[in-house]
Amino acid sequence: MYSNAFAEGLKPEPSLTVSEWADEHRILDQASSSEAGRWRTSRTPYLREIMDSLSSSDPTDVVVFQKGAQIGASEAGINFVLYAISHAPAPMLYVLPTVDSAKRVSKQRLAPAIEAVPLVREKVATPRARDSGNTLFQKDYPGGTLILTGSNSAVGLRSMPARYLFLDEVDAFPSDLDGEGSPIQLAIRRTATYKRNRKIFMVSTPTVKGLSTVEDYFEQSDQRRYFVPCPACGDMQTIDWKRIIWTDDDPSTAKLHCESCGIEIEEQHKTNMLNKGEWRATAVGRYRGYHLSSLYSPAGWYGWSDAAEDFLAARKSGQEQMKTFVNTVLGETYEEAGEQIDPIGLIMRREEYPSDLEFGVKTVAVDVQKDRLELELVGWGKDEESWALDYVILPGDTTQPDVWKDLSDYLTETKPDGCCVDAGYNTQLVYDFVSKRRFCWAVKGQAGSGIPLIQDRIKRLQRLRKRKQQTVTPEPLGVDQGKAIIMSRLQLTEVGAGYCHFPNEVEFDEEYFAQLTAEKLVTRYQRGRPRQEWVQTRPRNEAIDIRVYGLACRRLIGTREPEPELEKTPTPKRVNKSFGGGAWL
Repeated sequence: MYSNAFAEGLKPEPSLTVSEWADEHRILDQASSSEAGRWRTSRTPYLREIMDSLSSSDPTDVVVFQKGAQIGASEAGINFVLYAISHAPAPMLYVLPTVDSAKRVSKQRLAPAIEAVPLVREKVATPRARDSGNTLFQKDYPGGTLILTGSNSAVGLRSMPARYLFLDEVDAFPSDLDGEGSPIQLAIRRTATYKRNRKIFMVSTPTVKGLSTVEDYFEQSDQRRYFVPCPACGDMQTIDWKRIIWTDDDPSTAKLHCESCGIEIEEQHKTNMLNKGEWRATAVGRYRGYHLSSLYSPAGWYGWSDAAEDFLAARKSGQEQMKTFVNTVLGETYEEAGEQIDPIGLIMRREEYPSDLEFGVKTVAVDVQKDRLELELVGWGKDEESWALDYVILPGDTTQPDVWKDLSDYLTETKPDGCCVDAGYNTQLVYDFVSKRRFCWAVKGQAGSGIPLIQDRIKRLQRLRKRKQQTVTPEPLGVDQGKAIIMSRLQLTEVGAGYCHFPNEVEFDEEYFAQLTAEKLVTRYQRGRPRQEWVQTRPRNEAIDIRVYGLACRRLIGTREPEPELEKTPTPKRVNKSFGGGAWL
């Protein structure tokens, strides 16, 4: 028996693509599909090349799919999973945004799909058998195991080596998982053993410009787009939203304007156009990447008139609805309107400091991450004019003492007048560090437009008195106000009050200034009421956070003068009064 299994494992995999396998074996069940019955790739011809890129015979290892809704992407992913189980078995990891969403997909989509295809069903153990290897999160089959997990589960992402990796809706993944880094990178590390023949399928509807993971990977790809022929002139072109036109606010009249001959193409021609379409790479990149909007959706699913109707409704409803339209229909990222500073201008403003430069106050501000401390040394002059002096990354596990000793040595060497350390991560270790040092504060940011950067002295002293039992009391910082102050000062062009100086040093490079300007103030509407909020435009923004802590530190230093007398509250006397055999105080 074992020799037979070994011999089977040595046989080369038959040359069969994912689309060929799906056309031959896949059955769409009624519970999860509006078109139950045998799968037909001809219904969504644009999926053929995407699926075939995931075939065991194709040399492609990473496939990125940035897409809109209603185009069959989820079913293409299920085809990939079933193909791997039945045709080219090996360990597989299927990652969704959360453990709950993984549970839901397992029950509502994957289990019915397995049950509907006899070839797959006979390979996966029955879930009715005890310890069968067929659970919500695990499907065992000859030659491998499928693990389903959420991107919010570090344990799940460390589960096992995997040849196949399916990352679904990656824009809903957290950027950092429990301080261990990107869950995408944690999952990709699982494929290292199979680097020569692995398959990584990354799929998502995009979100916000600058923060979209799928757009980031797509822009590193060859950026393939689906070109279809005009039924009149035959010119190959993409179906772009800017060429969808209609008359008199009547979305039912929506047509596609040909960019070559100028005719208005009726949607009835779309099926034939899709069948004659082809993917074309528009760039040179590391990965194979595909972009497809809902405008390509097959007849009967989502039409151009549906898109026009949704657009008109979104335009009336406001920014949030328009964002949904851009993300889910056009498959594009949404760029929120708001003020943002160009980092290039700040780079060009770097200067050589004079050797005799002196400051009234020096501060160090520290951001705490799992594997490093990042800090900035700033000198402050009159009216909070500032000079960036040093930006340092101290690598090391922040749960261990070594990196904290490095920070202590840095403070000893630079002799700042004050230091603020972010206590949002490894909080107790931060408390332990600052408790041993005078004029060293633990700080915690609080969002909200009405919260001051630091509390006034009276409130601070009252708060400290109420919590006098604690060794360390973190300083609450109004980070929204802090960012507003910093951003306005970065726009100053005349040296003087509030002006920010930057040295012509290697530490202050393009990445530093990109982080320093990584947020912008946008107006959003909640129940019809406008509210302003700071949003990130890129994943890393440590520099702006650290600069806010530095400004807070400068102002906290100003509270070191003799503390004002607070009205003393008389201590109540303890009074015993008997009642019913007991007593109360």
